[in-house]
This record gives sequence, structure tokens and C-alpha cells, in this order.
Amino acid sequence: MTYKPIHITFILLFTVFSFVAKAQRGEQTSLSAGSGIIAPLNMNYRNDNGTDFNVDAGFSVNLKLEKPITETLHFTVGTGFVFTASTPQYLFSSNSSNVFYDDHYHDLYAYLPLTAGLKYYFTKYLYVNAETGSAFSINSRARTSFIYAGGAGAVVPIGPHHGLDFGLQFERGYKNTDYDHAINQLVLNVAYKYRF
Repeated sequence: MTYKPIHITFILLFTVFSFVAKAQRGEQTSLSAGSGIIAPLNMNYRNDNGTDFNVDAGFSVNLKLEKPITETLHFTVGTGFVFTASTPQYLFSSNSSNVFYDDHYHDLYAYLPLTAGLKYYFTKYLYVNAETGSAFSINSRARTSFIYAGGAGAVVPIGPHHGLDFGLQFERGYKNTDYDHAINQLVLNVAYKYRF
């Protein structure tokens, strides 16, 4: 297990909190809680032992704190849980004429991501965002990974302090014990947002 992603994460969080402490008073901090549907992009891979590795869709739950630096530029700090699964199809052969796949085996990968980033509002309710951090493994099949992401979204107000945040994000970096490459994935996220 490498500790480099952990060090990078703590340096980023220290920087974020330093800037947050200097942010202008009177602007609204917000807290959002939501969930997402994960669609993997690099879905199929075959390794040297004849195993087809297929990444399945997953889901996430997340919590994000957003603090304005200016009217349009905000710092974000986020955490949550990410769950993805795979279907490794193991190739078995008793002789050259009897080859079959066993696809009844599934692996679950569970992570606790900790990220920091920026969100830029180019209109009052539309934004682009970028973030980076570490995804800490919380089960034996997942690997602690350096992750980064970027995307866009829209906030739909439903009251003076409430809103719904719809976002689409590209994420890269999640690793596991069955696939020695960073996973690329798209995440469609919906969150309830409360402004203090």
C-alpha cells in the first residue's frame, strides 16, 4: 500500500481550509448530500491467465461542503462511499474441445473518497467543477487510489435556502486487486443542497 495518495490528500485539504478561513464573510456556505449512478468506460480487459474482467455499473452516496471565495468561485471538500462491482469470467478448459466460461463470480469494491476542489459558476445556477484526492479502500478487493475528476452541473432552487444539484462528472483513478489499471467512469449525481 502506498502512502503517496494520502500525503497528497492531506496537503490539498490543508490548502483548502487555509483559503476557506480567508473567504469573505457574509457569503453562503452550502452543504449537499446526494447519490450517483456510476457507468464505467473501460469495461473489458483480458489478462494473461485468460480472465475477462468486466466492470459493472455502481453507485455512490456523497456529502459535500461548498465555501465561496468569490461570488463565482467556490472551494469544495467532499466525502462519501463508492461501490462498484465486476464480473471476472474465468476461462476453464478440460481439453481442447471443452472450453467454457464461469461468469457466476462477482467482486464488490468499496471506497471512501476524500476530495478537495473548485467549482466555478459561469451563470447563477450553472457550473463546472474539478476535484482531486484519495479513495481509501474499505474492503479487501479495493485499493487506496489517487483520484481526480471534472464535470458540469446545474442547481435548481426550490426555496431561499434549498436546491437540487444535478451533475455529470468524469472520474479516473479507482483501482482494485483484479484490474491493475485506473478505472475511467462517468457519474450522474443528484444531491439536495442546503445553503446556510
